[in-house]
Amino acid sequence: MKKQHGIPASPVRRRAMRRLLALTALSGAVPMAPALAQDTAEVDANAIIVTAQRRAEAVEDVPMSVAVLPQGTLSDLGINSVRDLTNVTTGLQVNNSGSYPQPAIRGITTINAGAYENNVALFVDGLYQYTAQVLNMELPNVQNIQVLKGPQGTLYGRNATGGAILIDTLDPGATWEGSAEATYGRFDDKRLRGYVAGPVSDMVGISLAGTIRRTDGYYKKASFTTPGEFDGRTLGLKQDSIRAKLKFDLTDTFRATLAYNYMRASDPRGVFFTATENVSTPYTGANATRPRNLGEVAGDAFNLDLKQHEGSVKLELDTGLGTLRSITGYTAGNLRTTYDADGTYNATSYSDSIIHDRTWQEAVDFTIDAIDRLDLIVGGTYYHIHTTYDPDYANVAFVAPAGSPPGTPLSSYRRLQEINFWRTKEAWAGFVDATFHATDKLSINLGGRYSKETQDVAAQKNIFCTTPATCTVGAVIATPYTSETSSQGSSYSKFTPRASIRYELAPRTNIYASYSKGFRAGEWNSVPPVDTNMALWKTLGQIGQESVDAFELGFKTAGRRLRLDLAAFYYDYKDLQVSYTTFVPPTNLAVVSLQSVPKAKVRGAEATVDYEPIDNLHVRAGATLLHARYGDGSVFVGSSVNLAGTGYNLNDDPLKVFPNRSAVAMDISGDQMARAPDFTAFAGIDYLIEKGDGGLRFAVNAKYTDSYVVTNPSLWGGEPLAAYNARKALDPDALPNNGAILAGTPYADRSDDQRARQGKYVLLNASVTWTDPTDHYYVRVWGNNLTDVTYKVHYNPSSQTYAPVGEPLTYGLSIGYKFGA
Repeated sequence: MKKQHGIPASPVRRRAMRRLLALTALSGAVPMAPALAQDTAEVDANAIIVTAQRRAEAVEDVPMSVAVLPQGTLSDLGINSVRDLTNVTTGLQVNNSGSYPQPAIRGITTINAGAYENNVALFVDGLYQYTAQVLNMELPNVQNIQVLKGPQGTLYGRNATGGAILIDTLDPGATWEGSAEATYGRFDDKRLRGYVAGPVSDMVGISLAGTIRRTDGYYKKASFTTPGEFDGRTLGLKQDSIRAKLKFDLTDTFRATLAYNYMRASDPRGVFFTATENVSTPYTGANATRPRNLGEVAGDAFNLDLKQHEGSVKLELDTGLGTLRSITGYTAGNLRTTYDADGTYNATSYSDSIIHDRTWQEAVDFTIDAIDRLDLIVGGTYYHIHTTYDPDYANVAFVAPAGSPPGTPLSSYRRLQEINFWRTKEAWAGFVDATFHATDKLSINLGGRYSKETQDVAAQKNIFCTTPATCTVGAVIATPYTSETSSQGSSYSKFTPRASIRYELAPRTNIYASYSKGFRAGEWNSVPPVDTNMALWKTLGQIGQESVDAFELGFKTAGRRLRLDLAAFYYDYKDLQVSYTTFVPPTNLAVVSLQSVPKAKVRGAEATVDYEPIDNLHVRAGATLLHARYGDGSVFVGSSVNLAGTGYNLNDDPLKVFPNRSAVAMDISGDQMARAPDFTAFAGIDYLIEKGDGGLRFAVNAKYTDSYVVTNPSLWGGEPLAAYNARKALDPDALPNNGAILAGTPYADRSDDQRARQGKYVLLNASVTWTDPTDHYYVRVWGNNLTDVTYKVHYNPSSQTYAPVGEPLTYGLSIGYKFGA
């Protein structure tokens, strides 16, 4: 890095320098990134170091869009999890599909619910995370969070179709540091978190971190006996985590880090199905107490509890050519999911499952820096994941005995059916990436990765009835009828290159052009068709791999007071994977149907600015213009409405009252992709009134989100699937007639409208933080969603239409102590 000019040493800037020097010292411990060999006099106190290209470098020198918030900024803004980043990051959305958090970067996301991997790759300390539940967790010892926008198939491999999120936690350093914080907030939100890290000896360092969180939940719990009344709140969170590291400087050139992580995330907000639109059963009898509005819930069973253990070993060896690194990790995760799909207190059925995931991964790379004008990385990865259902909870549907009243204990319910599923994935890859510095100002990058992945899957359905044809509530017997067991295998491979050219216009000012490719392997439906036709599952259960080719032009500049990033991008998206969830009688078992859309196009532009007009005053702002649309020939099988049926909810929109109609083919060509609002923007300001090394900090941030499709891309119109298939048999190029179902009705002109949309909204957050003059003690008063906006985080028209919502107005008080950093 070139030498930078110094800046006045105010107390706040001295703290910034200390944080940067700590980051510099720790960068050698960042997963898959080399140490920074640099004199402290050459460090600009506002330089931000990232490892987006698997080597440490200033963010303005990286020829891709990277949003990064270092430890100090995360703390100043009160950002506790990746989900919080969406309010201060352009192009990033985090919603849910069922019970699973799912990120979206520039409109690239997955809407596949269930045990499917995201197509935005997530890494914590260099380890790939198979589940995105960590996005909701608080991380007390984060060093930085980096959001890499655009396909990252070369450097980060499988499932980095839309980009990658890198979370780095602090390694032990040369001095002791730590923090502890207690928080109490609305909805009885209680949090404790802290970390401590430092040297045990000249050769050994240790780091310990942990969090505990408990809440009552923000959903209103419908009264069990009185319609329209509520019995407090429900769907509260339970989160626990422990992170431990032992770092050994075995020699001057050889380092080893042992790590253990435990995470427990109990978050049932995504497993309730109380319908508020298209309600198909009357509010009478046992359904009389069913709530009617968003944010209200009823049901007999809500549980989503993930417990995960993770261990890893990282080895680093400095050689005469560069640094050789290896990271090996093993993860054991168990996910318990229990839900009542009818969303009432009516005693009918519920489903219960436990999924066991076991992963093994290895990543090796060699960062070569001994060749003049060439930065070279050569590496390879191996990944193995085995997924099984627990034998006693293999996606089981339980039914209440006939005539059971509301409130019947779940222990009285009987096993009706179970669907077992086994899956093993193995993935290998090798990659090389080279950046040639043709001159002091011009750099050219070329890289590529070859990936190979295999999947072996098996499924079996057991019916606890006399025969499948008489499988009704009350007809349960002890001996199951077992359908055919089917085993399948598939293989996928892909070459994912990247290329870029960067030119330095002035110190810390660059323009660049880049190309990159990403992919996600194909998948198999984890639930075979409910008609037990395993032959059908063999032919319809698999969808192919998806890929993205991305082109980007960008400009970056960074200085003492101003940081500006501009980018324009275009994506060619092929064979994107989509799905929808439906509930199948008699038990309302949730069935995820995977589909493939042949193509989509994404184009847009982004701008981010961080400006400090005077000392201690920061202005941050950003905006994304996005045009993400499904391509020609895109067919989706989703839910329309049955105009001949009777709906029972109230709504100003009649189409949100009629019952839903499933198995409807829809032409979604040219329609907006899920989680891809046309325009988003944020603006924030924070100001510090100094006192010693502390003071009083005021911060406020607003995030605007335009109207967008939350999850399900269904239309109001469409054509019955059977009729469409009959036409397609005669004309293979035929597309669904979206006007068929609503033809001749007052709603015919809405046939092409996407129905599961969230309207535009603004989230406003603010905080005031007092820090004592020694910069050790602090008190923060904070509030989120200050205007109490109701907004959907999932929206699914299936048998009925349900929509979980985001947190309403919350506020609280945090008290903390920190030392060292």
